[in-house]
Amino acid sequence: MVLDPLPDTRKGTGRVKVIYDTDIGWMNDDCIAVIMALCSPDIELLGITPVMGNYDLKHEVACALRLLEVIGREDVPVCPGFDRPLLHERSRYADAMWGRWATFAADIDLPAGLPALEPDRRHACDFIIEAVRANPGEVTILAVGPLTNLAVAIRKAPDIVGLVRQVIIMGGGIGLYPGGWGNSTPLAEFNFWVDPEAARIVLRAPMPTVLVPINVCRKTRLPKGFVEAIAGSRSAKRGVADLFRTWTMPLFASTVRENHLSYGLYDSCVVGYALRPALFKSAELCVDVVTLPGPQYGMSVAYEAGERIVDDENIRFPIENPPPPVTVVHDVEFDGLVSLYLESVGVLASG
Repeated sequence: MVLDPLPDTRKGTGRVKVIYDTDIGWMNDDCIAVIMALCSPDIELLGITPVMGNYDLKHEVACALRLLEVIGREDVPVCPGFDRPLLHERSRYADAMWGRWATFAADIDLPAGLPALEPDRRHACDFIIEAVRANPGEVTILAVGPLTNLAVAIRKAPDIVGLVRQVIIMGGGIGLYPGGWGNSTPLAEFNFWVDPEAARIVLRAPMPTVLVPINVCRKTRLPKGFVEAIAGSRSAKRGVADLFRTWTMPLFASTVRENHLSYGLYDSCVVGYALRPALFKSAELCVDVVTLPGPQYGMSVAYEAGERIVDDENIRFPIENPPPPVTVVHDVEFDGLVSLYLESVGVLASG
């Protein structure tokens, strides 16, 4: 389902209400993206709902709270979510690869120090339900980690499916488009691989859903010039220049490359789509997630809705119980995304 573009809030027509569901780390792509959301004059951030994924939940909650302290946004509630997937148990392979989900660390440490700010007492899925019910038709959920929090909220309160404005997800890989291979297994993208059962629940819920798969994210990068512009800015919103100057600029010190951390703006695509969908190209597809054990676990399967001709003899195959079509993004105007980010954090004047 394609929604009308968001209103130009600079003309006083209101801001979009957002919940940011994330497996945030300190100045990782999730963190860089939520800085954009926190600073944008067009977004009212209702809350941050951490979920295990890139890191253990306790670490992620601390990252979110410390970030809010640094940029002076202690008003935004941080509601901790699930500390493990619905069914997926850690294996030796999971221990050997990236992702500290469900490791339950006894102690945590952050580069910028631990926060004094306390998390909200509400669980993430309860906060999602409460916020959506209180703002029917107005809440956009930006989901950039495993989808456990949202899946449980849907199971617990199915009525919210008809009340959300839209859900924009970073996850999966679409084989119909270039760059759709996995980054956790040959077939599965990380967020969907960590909790395939949750991803399948969410994608099968009949609500306005936009999927930003890894295909599109792989077209982004973290340009040195982009980082330098923020780090050296005197007009950036509170704390933003210091964050990039202290924690991101040093990443370029030992390399001559102009781009670093190719995944740096992965999740910013989701925030960018919420603000300016015209920067992206998309198509309507049915997307399902494989939950069978084996090398296909967590794989995204996308196809056009309805019967599909598979050869010149007009042979068709039926798809029983298909998921509802969702908007699948397959391209991004990257320079436009960069400009939008710089506008959002106050480095560039808004056009």
